[in-house]
Amino acid sequence: MPMQQIIPSYLYRQYSDDVNLRAFVDAYNSLSQGYLSWFTSTPLALYTSPNITGPLLDWIARGIYGIPRPVLSSSTTSRVAGYDAYAYNTMPYNGQKISSSGSAALASDDIYKRVMTWNLYRGDGKVFTIGWLKNRINRFLNGVNGTDWPVQNNPPSITVSGNIFSITVFSTPEAQALQQLFANNELAVPFQYVYQFVNVNLINNGGILQMTLPLNFPTSPDGLVPGALWYNGGVISVIPGVTPNPSAPPVFFSQTLTPQELLTLGGGNLPLTNPGDGTLQLWNDAGVISIA
Repeated sequence: MPMQQIIPSYLYRQYSDDVNLRAFVDAYNSLSQGYLSWFTSTPLALYTSPNITGPLLDWIARGIYGIPRPVLSSSTTSRVAGYDAYAYNTMPYNGQKISSSGSAALASDDIYKRVMTWNLYRGDGKVFTIGWLKNRINRFLNGVNGTDWPVQNNPPSITVSGNIFSITVFSTPEAQALQQLFANNELAVPFQYVYQFVNVNLINNGGILQMTLPLNFPTSPDGLVPGALWYNGGVISVIPGVTPNPSAPPVFFSQTLTPQELLTLGGGNLPLTNPGDGTLQLWNDAGVISIA
């Protein structure tokens, strides 16, 4: 176990009555203890620590692991040059035009740490399989700040056709970041395959909450407990039998509400009557989740 307390400095007895020297020694001991406590609580190699952030995270990731902070970019660049590459009277001869569109931003500390865990995690082995890819994706999507995650819980759906891997995931900010990282070749995956994503979204269809694909939602009410949600041919339904808690916080349909969050919340505490048109609050309309 690392040392928790410094060996303090002290004054010789003949100087112990000097208040200035005593203050100096006390300040020195306090600073030394602060340094020791910081190093003890901040193991530099453990990048998932909440104390490793910002420039310190960059320094550790580059210096120890050789991984720079990735850029999340949706930008595209086009270059027009060369004879017969463009219509007449649009550019001068021997000219060149470069145009860019989209956006680019440095990844947050959270996404940066998830990238590091993807590239550094050894528990899945070194052989690329569908299971390996599922584990990596599930850990990235759910492991906050790069922490580990029980990858058997709600794994993504992956299908293969030739050298194309189609990955179906719930649409979340983390999933969007993952897709940009794949597009920018920031993640360690075999380069000879093509990876394409299918995003599962919640949809407001005339006041009825629907979802594009079932993914991890149950597709049958059999065996589900009261209040659980299930995918009823595109409509999100609730198993009856729960009296809503009137003090439960309301749930609203919004761009930030993800299918996984809704599945975790369940529908038992959704109100059984319309809470007010135009509020976008979710409610249980005789077993069907509706949007006010």
